[in-house]
Amino acid sequence: MSIHYYSGHFNKPLPSQMVKLLQSDIKNRQSIAIIYGYAPDEHLNFAKDTWLDPARLVFDEYHWIDRQMPKEKAHELLRSTSVIILMGGYTTLQNAFLAECELEAAIKKSNAAVIIGFSAGAKNMGAKLVCAKSNGYVTEINGIFSGLGLDNFCYEPYFSLTNDELIMSELLPLSQELDIYATSDASFIRAENGKVAAFGDAYLISDSTIEKI
Repeated sequence: MSIHYYSGHFNKPLPSQMVKLLQSDIKNRQSIAIIYGYAPDEHLNFAKDTWLDPARLVFDEYHWIDRQMPKEKAHELLRSTSVIILMGGYTTLQNAFLAECELEAAIKKSNAAVIIGFSAGAKNMGAKLVCAKSNGYVTEINGIFSGLGLDNFCYEPYFSLTNDELIMSELLPLSQELDIYATSDASFIRAENGKVAAFGDAYLISDSTIEKI
């Protein structure tokens, strides 16, 4: 069973708490697969240069999976990689990319000990995800999409208690169906064997109730 990290996007090195945990959790550093999907090509080395190298997380092999890679090769890489990162970008486009390339099964069957999601990638790791104008999406229709289902909850980054429209219209109704973990900037959660630990400002939204954790 892999360990899952969910967070927003960091434009600078990873938080010290996350670095310490990752250094402990990632024992096999043979290879890492970084899924970009529809992210801009100029961000290709961002994860390595800004997050991994400063955290002294150095791997023997680095693999970049995007829409230009053949599906069969992506599946092969994901089956044998040590760590998987799902990057940020456009959430619904990444969601479509994951479905088109049938990456859900490949990720779930992977031998990766750790799977990390940032922003859009983290949202897509959960069972469901909210894409609405109230949480910053350019869309005409508010929608709830199915995610990879690596954990049976929904994840919402960049959360603010003052965003009444998102809370009342989207999150509270969805929380009647499944739990939602929400974090503010510079915060993250770690899920292992069904147990969730929060670091920084984080909230559990369940049965229309918001609790700081």
